[in-house]
Amino acid sequence: MRLNESFLIHDTGSGEILIPVGEESKSFHGIVKLNSTGSEIVHLIEKDDLSLEDILSHFYTNYPDEDKDVIRNSIEAFIKELENVHAIR
Repeated sequence: MRLNESFLIHDTGSGEILIPVGEESKSFHGIVKLNSTGSEIVHLIEKDDLSLEDILSHFYTNYPDEDKDVIRNSIEAFIKELENVHAIR
């Protein structure tokens, strides 16, 4: 998966958001507020076309003390939200 180029990442000063632009802004009239994990995922898929397993591997490696099931469930839920608003392709 990769971040849809029709979404921009914007730092508001108190966190990051995804904003639809161009054609995407005609069908999605909102923003996606990102927490720190969401920001990390978005920046990963902004640069590279990654699979779910690639993203999970990144988090398992960088957060070895966290429960892997919690990581997987959180990331899968967030990716589903990104899919719902067409922010990933």
